[in-house]
Amino acid sequence: MKKSIYINSTIYKKILLGMTLLFSLSCNLDNEDHFINQEIGNVWLSGGLANCAEQIHLNNGDTLIVNLGDIITFTSGDKVSVKYKEIGINESCSPSINCEIVEIKKVE
Repeated sequence: MKKSIYINSTIYKKILLGMTLLFSLSCNLDNEDHFINQEIGNVWLSGGLANCAEQIHLNNGDTLIVNLGDIITFTSGDKVSVKYKEIGINESCSPSINCEIVEIKKVE
């Protein structure tokens, strides 16, 4: 009788360990590239110090609010290809998208 209880508890431990391993692996398989968007647009620099002074106006009609450091090498009007992650909606700048630039390059 004790032997069957030992076998059953060993089987349950293996099943539990397997399920835990499967769950932890599935959580780590999230591909962050899935949340990266890529679009073409034009750099817009207002020249002011306002919160919304640096933007990229995308061809799809969206506006990205970006950090000056990400686009400092560009001038207003430059056409760029940009890969970005959306951080949230910026309500204070005629609804625009706050973003983190992943990659940006000038398009001819």
